[in-house]
Amino acid sequence: MKRIAAVMILALAVTVVSVASAGKPPPPFASKGSFSACVDPSFPPMEYYAKVGSTTPTGFDVDLAKAVARRWKIKVSYVATAFTGLLPALAANKCDLVWSGIFVTPERTKQFPAVGYMKTHRALLVRKGNPKHIRKPSDLSGKTVSTEAGTKYVDALNALDAKLKAQGKKGIRIQTYPKASDASAAVLVGRADADLTQDTEAAFRITQNRGKFQIAYLYPQFDTFGVYYRGSDSGVGAALKREIAALKKNGTIKRLAKKYHLPPKDFGLK
Repeated sequence: MKRIAAVMILALAVTVVSVASAGKPPPPFASKGSFSACVDPSFPPMEYYAKVGSTTPTGFDVDLAKAVARRWKIKVSYVATAFTGLLPALAANKCDLVWSGIFVTPERTKQFPAVGYMKTHRALLVRKGNPKHIRKPSDLSGKTVSTEAGTKYVDALNALDAKLKAQGKKGIRIQTYPKASDASAAVLVGRADADLTQDTEAAFRITQNRGKFQIAYLYPQFDTFGVYYRGSDSGVGAALKREIAALKKNGTIKRLAKKYHLPPKDFGLK
């Protein structure tokens, strides 16, 4: 009898642990059984369309959001949005989260809180062979640089342009494009000498266009990608932190990192 009771207690304990490990969605998502994420599907491998004409995004962020939804036992949908419209869309209740390879910055967190999940570096992407001999940011003096509109890359290039001119050097001709893919394409066809982007996207372009691109310079400072949410949505931040930590612990994030050729160390993993 004691043995049967012990087995029943153990089974109950396992059930409780199993339920707890699955996690609970925050109230705003639990009440409707789903959540939506705004993404700009032009920033591979974080989010992109795998085929021309596709309307279904794929990528690391997309898969990570799915993994969180599975743990919460609810559905997730994606709202394709231009990068400049991501946070405005969140403000307009067009989506519940912005999960789209977007930096966590003081300026943005004044509007919406965010949960960081990945550290990454900016990079200068150039044509293979580095024909303009760009070795460091100051080498962009007198050069044409492309980047995605509405990003912190634009701010960084404007600051560098002002610095170079203050030093009596030629400034930078800055080209902005609505999509990250357009910015890298400008380098490929010779309209720009370099593309300021992230190491994640640069690595993807190099892999997809073998023999055509290379990284000329990798910035030592890191940026943090984060998930933005509305502060008025109760419990979302804490729930996201809990699930991302759980997905690191159970190996899911490491598997996704391997799938998309991202270094585990960017997630604090070995």
